[in-house]
Amino acid sequence: MPSSAEKSPEPLSADLRGELAQLTPVPLGRESDEQLMRRAQQEDRQAFTLLYERYNGSLLSFLFRMLGNVEDVEATAQEAFLRAYRFRATYRYPQKFSTWLFTITRNLAINQTRRKKRSPIRSMTELNLEGADITGDPSQVAAAASDNMEKREQIARVLKAMDDLPPDQKEVIVMGIFQDLSYSQMEEITGTRAVTLRSRMFHALKKLAGRMSRDDKK
Repeated sequence: MPSSAEKSPEPLSADLRGELAQLTPVPLGRESDEQLMRRAQQEDRQAFTLLYERYNGSLLSFLFRMLGNVEDVEATAQEAFLRAYRFRATYRYPQKFSTWLFTITRNLAINQTRRKKRSPIRSMTELNLEGADITGDPSQVAAAASDNMEKREQIARVLKAMDDLPPDQKEVIVMGIFQDLSYSQMEEITGTRAVTLRSRMFHALKKLAGRMSRDDKK
C-alpha cells in the first residue's frame, strides 16, 4: 500500500482553477481597451501607449472629416489623448473606452470649429491615416480607399457633397458611416437622442443624394 507521501495530489477545484487563471498575466497587446485603461489609471504608461497606437488613426480620420485642416486635426488629436491621460481617473470601468475617448475628441472638435468660425478646409498636405498616405483631396482619399475605379469616383463625389451639409448632419455621417458607430454609441458621445440622430442621418443622406443627382445632370 503506497505511503501518504506517494499518493497523487488531489485535483484543483473549479473555484481554485478560476482564481489561478485570474492571476495569469495577459500580454498587454491582447488585453481589451477597457483593461488597458484600468492599467493606465494605475500609472501604467505602456498600457496608455498601446491605446494611443490603437486609436490614433481612427481619431485622425474622424477629426479630418470634421475639421478638414491638417494642422487643426493633428493638434486636436494630440490634445484629445493628453486630456484622456490627464483625466484618466474620470473613466469608469466597464464603460466602452472608445466611446469615452470619442466624446472627448468630439467636444474638442466642436470647440475648435467655434473658435475658427469657418468652413472646413480641404488641405493638400499629406496626412498619414493607419499606414496609408491619404491627402485632403477627395479623389486622393478615394484612390487610397479602393482599387475599384467606379467605387473611387463614387467615394470622391460623396466627400465633395458632404461639404454642403450642416455641421450636425455632417457629424452623424462621419460617425455613423466613416467611423461605423452605432446609434447608441453616437447617442452617448453626442448627448443627442438616437431618434434625433436617425432623423439627421435620413436628411443628410437625402441631401447627399439630391446633390449627387444634380451633379449627374450637369
